[in-house]
Amino acid sequence: MSLIGRLWEKLRETAAPKGIVQTALSIFRYEARKGASLEELEKYYLTDPVAHAAVDLYVELTVGGGYYTTAEDQRAKELVDGFAETVNMDELLREAVRNMLIYGDAYVEKVYRKPDGRLVGLNLLPSKTVRVERDRHGRVLRFVQRDGATSVSFKPEEILHLKHNPVGNSAYGTSMLTPVLGFLKAKRKAVENMEKILSRYAAPKVIWRAPNRNALQQLQAVLETLRPDEDIILTGEVDFKPLTVDPRARFEFFYEYLDRQVFEGLQAPLLSWLRNATEASARTMLETVERRVMGIQRYLKRKVEAEVFKPLVEAEGLKEVPRLNWGSPKSRLEDVSLADVGGLVKSGILDPSEARRWLAKLGFPLEV
Repeated sequence: MSLIGRLWEKLRETAAPKGIVQTALSIFRYEARKGASLEELEKYYLTDPVAHAAVDLYVELTVGGGYYTTAEDQRAKELVDGFAETVNMDELLREAVRNMLIYGDAYVEKVYRKPDGRLVGLNLLPSKTVRVERDRHGRVLRFVQRDGATSVSFKPEEILHLKHNPVGNSAYGTSMLTPVLGFLKAKRKAVENMEKILSRYAAPKVIWRAPNRNALQQLQAVLETLRPDEDIILTGEVDFKPLTVDPRARFEFFYEYLDRQVFEGLQAPLLSWLRNATEASARTMLETVERRVMGIQRYLKRKVEAEVFKPLVEAEGLKEVPRLNWGSPKSRLEDVSLADVGGLVKSGILDPSEARRWLAKLGFPLEV
């Protein structure tokens, strides 16, 4: 962190907000959640293929390409890289982002060693079990984890809290599935109803008419013992009328409406949606998704640098906080042209064998 950044941090420590943040407390004092239950959000992620694919796609777009760190101080870089390898940071970030998109929040416990207070590990907590307790000004007092009768309290600095799209001053984020949850329920109900319609259409109910009660009882006995491949043989006059479903009924518009609303709400470039889009609209959609992913990445970058990398380097007496960058590190060979390689060979800086290796790295089909 720069000198100006450290100065601003000291000034912020001496200031206190006066504004009141409206909080809805539960009976356990921590802030209550509003909206859909976390169990319901998890259920639709696990059972709805569109919701599942959209969340997983954003997880891969956000952290699937990996990350690397940069720092002028090599000791600081080696420190955070070694810690990341120990805690399996790649997989931890993947699961944390998945929790954040499904539940709206992800909680990562920062494990400190008791003798000296050094950060030695990270532990992803189940999002359904953690709640936030704040004061009237919105400052976090503690995090509370409840699992049945067991309760665990964490100090604010012991939890890395990742929030997705918090509304206003809410202590919690918003699930990616919340805007479309009503449509997902309607779609599931429509599918269940369609199953009933198809069953009725394939094997419609039949109204039987008999001339008298005795004939009706005889017909009932025959129908109850009738095997699927047997014909009905009766004496007397028997009439029947099947209750058929009108094949002219059309539900395409309703299903298309539900699908459109779900896709618009999820804002995910799913294959079934891109397949029917024009090239221009598909490009616009992908650009929108890219900006959204970049926003999530920028948020993660700041949180990890400030709450994970910074305590690590400060515990070792180092000042520079390494930067987290998404993707793969560039080798700078991408900026080298064929003419540049030829000039280096001509000047004797590179021998032909080294030049061939460079050209192979640039993508030329050469054997080295």
